[in-house]
Amino acid sequence: MAIESARQRRVLITGANRGIGLTLAKHYKATGWNVVAAVRNPAAASEVHACILTILDVSLQLHALQVESILTLDVSNEESIHAAACTLGADVPIDLLINNAGVLTRDSLASASKAELLRQFEINAVGPFLVARAFLPNLERAVATSVRPPILANVSSIVGSMSLNTTGQNYGYRSSKAALNSLTKSLSVDLGARGICCLLLHPGYVQTDMTDHRGDMDVHESIAGLAAVLAKATFDDNATFFHTNGSVIPW
Repeated sequence: MAIESARQRRVLITGANRGIGLTLAKHYKATGWNVVAAVRNPAAASEVHACILTILDVSLQLHALQVESILTLDVSNEESIHAAACTLGADVPIDLLINNAGVLTRDSLASASKAELLRQFEINAVGPFLVARAFLPNLERAVATSVRPPILANVSSIVGSMSLNTTGQNYGYRSSKAALNSLTKSLSVDLGARGICCLLLHPGYVQTDMTDHRGDMDVHESIAGLAAVLAKATFDDNATFFHTNGSVIPW
């Protein structure tokens, strides 16, 4: 198939309704990309933290950005993922798929429950795998229509690094992100053979709702770093775990 020389690049971002996901959507829209925003419930109310807290409809926020499309996608629901992929259509190329949606439940040896451990695995590890598989035809379409390899970027966390774990705690979050890392490594083999680059990204300890705004990094600083990493990435970086500052994190 002939490569399209002037096709506008397209990014699909899960969890695009707030925090890192919404800021990524704003960044890529501002830099000329087509943005497909995937959110669990577009009609749900969301708090946007600026100087004051304002209740806004998620869909209104994203429509205001003039994103290309808004997909209803719940990463914990396989039927929802399949429906979102069907809504977009397999012939729409995706140059960058960012699996950003995730959940954090702080726990300890005493407090960690089976239900919360499984929920975090379902959302943080299984969900991104199912999303990657559902939108694989779109990534493959990008292989055929772009001179650059498409990228599957899974947002992980440095706490998922087994070699750097010296503090324990947060059993569900740590282990689910370690599982995501392992899944991404396997995907880098299977999708790499199809010309798709698979990366892991640590956004930093970011001041978002997920961290109760206790992070040490502003979301805009985090996204600037992640965007720079993604812009420089080549197929040689397949299966690399990147910090937002550009350094490589050990498994």
